[in-house]
Amino acid sequence: MLEETPNWRPTIEDLEGCLDQDVIRLVSRARRHDAAAFTALIERYERTALAVAYAQVHDAQRAGDAVQEAFLRAWQELPRLQEAAKFGGWLLQIVRNAAIDARRRIRPSVPEFPDLAAKDGDPARELDEAERAAKVKEALETLDETTRTAVVMRYYEGLSAKEIGAALEMTPAAVDMRLSRARGQLRELLAPLAGEQESDQTDLAKKRTGASA
Repeated sequence: MLEETPNWRPTIEDLEGCLDQDVIRLVSRARRHDAAAFTALIERYERTALAVAYAQVHDAQRAGDAVQEAFLRAWQELPRLQEAAKFGGWLLQIVRNAAIDARRRIRPSVPEFPDLAAKDGDPARELDEAERAAKVKEALETLDETTRTAVVMRYYEGLSAKEIGAALEMTPAAVDMRLSRARGQLRELLAPLAGEQESDQTDLAKKRTGASA
C-alpha cells in the first residue's frame, strides 16, 4: 500500500507496482477457480490479445476465435503458471500459439473484392482500395512474427512501446528499434503504392480544375 505524505506524489514505478500487485492477487484468486477474477484478468489483456492474434491471421473474426480459444486454454493451464507476475506475457504467448494454429488451418481462397455491381459507391475506387489493402497486407507478411505483431499493436491498436514490450517480453528500446526497422522496410516495399496515390491525387485535381474551367 502506498504511504500518504503531505508532499508525496506517486511515480510511474509506484503505479506500475500497484498494477502488478493487482494482477498477482487476481491470478491467485483465479487459481482457486474464481471465475470472476479470471474475467477481470482477461478484460485487462483482451485488446492486446486481439492485436497479437490479428497480426497472425489478418482477419478480425478468426482473431476473435483464436483469442477465445486461447483464453480457454489459459484457464485450464493456469495452475501451471509458476510466476503470477508474468501472467500477461504467458497469456499472450498462448494467444500467439492459438493464432498460429488458426492460421495453419486457413485454406487458400480467392481474394475478396468489392461487389462491382453495387449501386452505392464507386466500384473502381473500391477495387483500387482493395488492391492497396492487399499490397499492405503482403508487405506486413514480409516482417518476422514478432516485428509484425509489434507493428499491429503500435499502429493499429495504438499501444505504447512500453505496453508492447511487456506483452512481447522485450524492453521499450528494443520495441522502438524493431518498429524503426519495420518502418524502413515497409516504406521501401510500399513506395510504388505511395507513388500511385500521389498520381491519383494529381489526376483528381486536374479533373476538378477542368470541370471548373
